[in-house]
Amino acid sequence: MIKKLLIVLWLCCSATPCHAWPARVVAVVDGDTITVEPIDGGERMKIRLYGIDAPELKQPFGETARSFVSAKSLYQQVSIEVKSRDRYGRVVAIVWLPAGESLQAAMLNAGLAWLWPQYCRNCQDWEKLQATAQRFCEGLWGEEVPVPPWEWRRGKRR
Repeated sequence: MIKKLLIVLWLCCSATPCHAWPARVVAVVDGDTITVEPIDGGERMKIRLYGIDAPELKQPFGETARSFVSAKSLYQQVSIEVKSRDRYGRVVAIVWLPAGESLQAAMLNAGLAWLWPQYCRNCQDWEKLQATAQRFCEGLWGEEVPVPPWEWRRGKRR
C-alpha cells in the first residue's frame, strides 16, 4: 500500500499527469508502437502511441522512426497516460518520457510522424510542432511528397 501511495505521489509531483502509471519500455515494435512492463510487475502490454501515425517500417523513414523511438525510450522508465484501446486490443496512450516530454511530441518535433487528426483530440500543441517540423523540412518533411502511413496502407490493400 505504501509503495503504491509513493508512486502516486511521485506521479503527481512530476511533469506527467496524476492518472498516468509507471512502466519500463522493453521493446519497440515500430515508430508508434512499443511494449512496456508495468513497474508494479504486471503483464507486458503493447502500447499504441495516441494521436500520431509514424511511417510503416517499409516506408521512407520507417526504420528511422523506430530507431528514434528506441533511442528515446528503450529500457527507460516512462509514464503511460491511457486514452483508450484500439481494435487490436492495444492500449492507446500518451507516453511521457523521464524528462517530462511526451514521446509523441518528440516524434512530431523530429519530423518522424504525422499528427493523426482522425484520432487526436485537442492536439493544438502537437499541430504546432508538426508545422514547425514541416517548415524546417525536418525528417520526412524533407521528402518531396511524403505519403502519410494511412494512405500508404490503403494503397497496399488494393
